[in-house]
Amino acid sequence: MNIPKATYLVLAALIALDASAQEVVTGLLSNRQLGGSAPSRSVLKAGTAEEPVALPFSDDFSDVALYPSTARWSDLQVYINNTFSVRQPSAGIATLDCLDQNGHLYDDASQAVFAADRLTSRTIDLSYQPSDSIFLSFLYEAGGISDLPEEGDSLTLSFWAPVEEKWYSIWQATGEATDGFCRVILPITDPRFLVTGFRFMFTGYASLAAVLSEPSQAGNADLWNLDHILLDKGRSVHDTVIHDVAMTLPLRSLVKEYEAIPWRHFRQAYLSAMSPTAAINYRNNDTIVRNVTRHVTIRDMSNGAVVRDFDAGASNAVPLTDVLYEAPLLYTYNTASSPDTAQFMVTLSLITDDFDPKKNDTLKYIQRFSDYFAIDDGSAEAGYGINGQGSRNAMAALRFRSFIPDSVTGISICFNDAYDNANQRGFEIMVWADDNGRPGILLGSSDSPVATPGTGINGFVTYSFAEPVKVTDAFWIGWRQETEAFLNAGLDLNTPSDGRQYFSLSGSWQESQVPGTVMMRPVMKGSGTQTSAENGTLINDLFSIYPNPADGYVTIVPSEDAPDDYLIDVISVTGALVMTIGRSENPDLSRLAAGSYMLLVKTTDGYPLSLLRVIKVN
Repeated sequence: MNIPKATYLVLAALIALDASAQEVVTGLLSNRQLGGSAPSRSVLKAGTAEEPVALPFSDDFSDVALYPSTARWSDLQVYINNTFSVRQPSAGIATLDCLDQNGHLYDDASQAVFAADRLTSRTIDLSYQPSDSIFLSFLYEAGGISDLPEEGDSLTLSFWAPVEEKWYSIWQATGEATDGFCRVILPITDPRFLVTGFRFMFTGYASLAAVLSEPSQAGNADLWNLDHILLDKGRSVHDTVIHDVAMTLPLRSLVKEYEAIPWRHFRQAYLSAMSPTAAINYRNNDTIVRNVTRHVTIRDMSNGAVVRDFDAGASNAVPLTDVLYEAPLLYTYNTASSPDTAQFMVTLSLITDDFDPKKNDTLKYIQRFSDYFAIDDGSAEAGYGINGQGSRNAMAALRFRSFIPDSVTGISICFNDAYDNANQRGFEIMVWADDNGRPGILLGSSDSPVATPGTGINGFVTYSFAEPVKVTDAFWIGWRQETEAFLNAGLDLNTPSDGRQYFSLSGSWQESQVPGTVMMRPVMKGSGTQTSAENGTLINDLFSIYPNPADGYVTIVPSEDAPDDYLIDVISVTGALVMTIGRSENPDLSRLAAGSYMLLVKTTDGYPLSLLRVIKVN
């Protein structure tokens, strides 16, 4: 999967009705994955190696951690992750950005170039001779899936001369795009460095875009990714091969369409909802063919029992090649632990040659079943919003599918932190019916919550509806903003929206053009499998309509389960209520202009029953 770069404050779409109103993607003001998790000074000191680190000094950042290992590094500013690049040679990269070790924008961040993240080694025993052929090699990438450094920004490498107590600048990359990761290998021959106490340091120099006019858009920028750092003796300038087969991209859900799904829904539709394969992404970084066996283990976290465990076959991996293997998965999740929730630990691993490094051969994923749907992976790499003149009342929407008749009780949204709380403005949460793959009539809404960043690791806050909104099959959730201000919701750049994300200006729905998926999730009531119209569930086969298209009178045909008394709302494609008709089996549509309309058949007290689409012709 190759996700296009998200450009800082990129204009992703323009509406002909008002060219200044636009979708906007911006950097994060804070990283919630890091919030409050930085080790204390005492813990950091306790983890400090008292003796200089001996050669080889090596790190591929495959440890399951958010921070660099204190056994090798003396600072914690970089973010260890597996989400800011899609072309990493192995799982785990170190990202240098504009956020400190607590995940907050640096205090001295400005539009002028400033020193942001640093990655500094521990002291190293480098008491060798130039003839010992000491080389430092590493891989670097500019921007990854996030913001590309601009002209004037840079990544620099400096060496520490212990006797002089002085840093020397050795190497620099400027803010230009790279085609994936670039390889660098540098000899160390200067005697001032070939002593005990040597250190090396990477520094990211960054500059914020000019967003002072809209503080809610201020955020992270100018990212650099590092991987496979190796300092050792007996090397040469040609020693650039990584003799390693490794997992690469993060594991994703084994349920089609969703990262999370309500347990009741899954149990109703497990045969169609379960993925038939488990995607295993790995890479042969070596220059020789390597034989690889794939292994899959699934564990029920409620009782620790292994519920599925198998080898997924073996094959030869071509040198210097990425592999996507779809392991056949003859399994569906099942547990007796709870009627409402379940969790499973999925472990995918590689069995490789004995000499192959093992830390990056295994990845884990927790499959969650609760009371909500999720398309996003829970990690925001950017911010999303609609901004500019003409964006008052703009709407953003994301499509989901309910496998059983149910109700949306609220919407969980990840709103990002913004400078001076500039995005904490009122908005309206909404649920729409589906109209041929785009938002249709409004099924329910609630007024004026405030866009508040959450305190949890993923930053979600649930905004509740005054009354649950009944849905069935495809439906849309989203918001309508009350001002032209940027709300700044989390954007998951690793999950393409695949036509499920729309936005509206002046009543016209447009497919979103930004990379990734906005982070909002419907929270469901979980009302079982009731399908009776008495419960107010929207059931599209309770009524039918003919002829269609029509130029005047149409016939509404109720099913045996349909109630005797009902009303019909005629809705335009913009969502406007055109007229309401009392119970009638032959409503007259002759006075409508030609076009497409939705007929919402509802009970007299307002519960939706059926949604019928009709085309009116002259």
